Parts: sequence; structure tokens; C-alpha cells
Amino acid sequence: MDVDASQHLDAPRPSRPSRRARTSPWRTAAVALTVTAAVAGCGRATTSTASSPPPPPATAPVTAASIPAGSGGEAGQSAVGAGDATPAAGAYPSAITDAPFANPEFAPLARDVQRRVSQAGLPGASLLVLKDGKLAEQEAWGAYDLTTKVPIASASKWFSGVVIMSLVDEGKIDLDAPISTYLPDATGPSGRITMRQLVSFTSGLEYDERIPCYNDPSITLAVCNSQILALPLLSPPGSGYRYTGTHLHVAAGVAQAVTGQDWEDLFQARVAGPLGMTSTTFVSPLRAAASPDGHPLPAGSGISTLGDYGRFLEMLVHDGVAPDCTRILSSEAVAEMSVDQTGDAEFMTAASYRKADETPYGVAHWLDASKADGTILLESSPGKFGFRPWIDHVNGVAGVYLVVDQDDSHVADSPDRAPGAADVQTSGEFVITGTAEAVGGRSPMAVAAR
Repeated sequence: MDVDASQHLDAPRPSRPSRRARTSPWRTAAVALTVTAAVAGCGRATTSTASSPPPPPATAPVTAASIPAGSGGEAGQSAVGAGDATPAAGAYPSAITDAPFANPEFAPLARDVQRRVSQAGLPGASLLVLKDGKLAEQEAWGAYDLTTKVPIASASKWFSGVVIMSLVDEGKIDLDAPISTYLPDATGPSGRITMRQLVSFTSGLEYDERIPCYNDPSITLAVCNSQILALPLLSPPGSGYRYTGTHLHVAAGVAQAVTGQDWEDLFQARVAGPLGMTSTTFVSPLRAAASPDGHPLPAGSGISTLGDYGRFLEMLVHDGVAPDCTRILSSEAVAEMSVDQTGDAEFMTAASYRKADETPYGVAHWLDASKADGTILLESSPGKFGFRPWIDHVNGVAGVYLVVDQDDSHVADSPDRAPGAADVQTSGEFVITGTAEAVGGRSPMAVAAR
């Protein structure tokens, strides 16, 4: 099963507000990173501050129709995606470079990472940190360098959420329409599932580990989805949260149906291409795919590099805008991704601490820490093998930690962890807290606990 392999923090975890208290039909008061001149010259305000644009009325959840025309660029233009926006003057320079930047303030964290990696017998690791839109750290250790390409597992989900929201921006998908609107194979109970339920993992679909076609590279994603949709639901749509890859597998099928493009082509055109993510793909050569589309797994087959994922996060903290001013997502879509989408669904399955905390889930990624009023402090999409991207709103930080630890004995919350296995953790919240300390800030988990 596609299980989140995030780690426990040494300090006690903060109590969570009730699900009903932190759920909004539109959005919570999520903060944005302060990025001076984030989108200067792109037809937007020159500073993104801690207050976001006013939300629409609470009775109007975001859909294709509720994202206003013009939110994708200059007034009078329709929202755009697929990298087809006309670049505007005044593009901002990407903070990510091809050269290492070993910030001495990160030396304690660097030593800690190297100790953990060495103790686990891993070849290396790397770390990239943006602070207020500027490069604060970019370093690789051991046999790794800045170009090392690795499987990112569940960190793929955040990519998939952006692709889907770009289609919502364009009016091709309505988050709250039944998927039978788009997929002829979605009949009976499965036809009543909405895209919002798919991206929030509350669709009621069967677990991926129980579906033989899910990991069969000889058939296409669409053919497998026909088999998935024919299975009985585990629960009525919207009633239960289950962390598994099936939801995004079907969501990608909807995206393919409304565009006529394969998933990999959609991702390359809408995200990777415009952002210069030249080493990132969903079609893994490790799968030795024989099907025409390579049978990508939108929830877990991504391969990427430190810098490529950093460019993706850089776009998100710049309000959905690429360095050349291409708008990947509207401001409204970026904000909606960081809203708890699970509603009153019962929390059924995820990593042990996720279930204990009932960690809120946005559009295809975790909302790890929040204040009692719903303000989002930390969001992430960690992968099973240790790859961990995050956005820390408390400290104005976006970070990517790259490691591949396929020995689950080093992953504290892995369901495969054997009793008495090694205690060393090669990836976890220690990276986030260590980064906060390096930039002279506070742990977002500690802020949430106050």
C-alpha cells in the first residue's frame, strides 16, 4: 500500500482542533510566504504577504466556475495552464542554481544528516532550502551531487494535485461534479465520486495493494481504471479518509479524458516544461513499461532531482507563477490546495501518527501543522523512501530533502518495520526543525502546539 513514511518528532505533537472547526467550504486563513517582488511585472502585486486575498463566501466551494476569469493573468484574460501563458515583462530570477551553496548556519544539520546516512549505510543525501524566496542552502553529501535523480514515491502526489488544479482553473474539471460526467466507465456508486473526493482521498475506492492491475506496467492507466471503477466501494464517497494511491490513479484518468492527453504529457506540458524540470518524469524506466503510456502512477512513480522539485516549490510560494511569469496556477487554486479537503470524513488509514493526529489533507498533500483558527503553518508531501519536500509558513521556508532509504527498518512509521529494527532515522521532521533553527526561526510544530 502507498503509505506515508514520515517520522515522529521527538517533542510531543500538538493537539489538533476538531475536524469540523478546521474545515471550511472555501478555505482557511492559510498564510503565504513573504516574498518581496515575488511576481513583480507579472500583472500581480509586488509582495506576497502573510494575508491572502479575501475568500469568496463560505457557501461557495472552489470549482471551475468559482475561479474568476482573469485569475490566470492580466485583467480580461482567462485562467491559463499548460505553460501557454504569454510571459510578461519583469520576470523574477529563480533562486536555484547549479552550484552548491554550503551555508555555515546549516553545518549542525549537515553533520546530523551525514551521521544518520552513514549509520544506515546509505550512499548520500542532499538538501535545498529557500528562505523568503532566496537560496539559503543547497548541498549534497556522500556520493550524491545536485543532479542525483531518485524515485520520490508519494512526493509525486503534490505534482499531481497541481496538474489537476490547472484543469480546474481552465474550467475543464469541476471539483464537485460526479466523475461520471467525465468517465463513461464510472457507473453506479463509483460514478457519484467527485474529483474533490479523489484529491482528498475520501472517494471510498479500494486500496491499491489489492488491485492487481495497479502495478502492472503492461496495461495503460485508463484500462486499469476501468477495473478499479468496477470494484465495490469500501465506503460511501466522502465518508472515509484512506491514504492509498487509487484515488489519484482515477483522478489522472479524468484529466486524461477531458484533455485527450496521456498523464505524462499533461505533467510535462503543464508543470515540468514551464518550470524547467528537465529531469522529472512519472514514467519510470525502472518499471520497464510495455503499455503505450508507460502506465504512470500519479500517486507514486515520480522521479526527480533536488533542483527540479525546488523549482516546483518555488512556483508555489510565488503564488503559482514561474520565473518567466508563466502562470501555472491561479492564486485561488494555490490557496485551495492548502485547505483541508476531507470534510467530516472518518480518518481510516495512514501512517500511525497521521491516524492518531488525524492530520488534515489538502489537495494531494498533507497539511502538517496549523493553529487553532485553521491557519496553515506547515505542508508537505513526504515519500516512502525518505524524499521530503515541505513549505514552512512560519519561517518563510520551502525545502527539499533528498534521500533514498529503501530499507524500511530506518523509517520509523513504516508498516514493514521489524520489531527491534535500527533506531536511526534517515528522514523525518528533524530536517524541518533543523532547518528552522538554521534560519534563526521557530519550529512550526512548536508554534502549532502553543
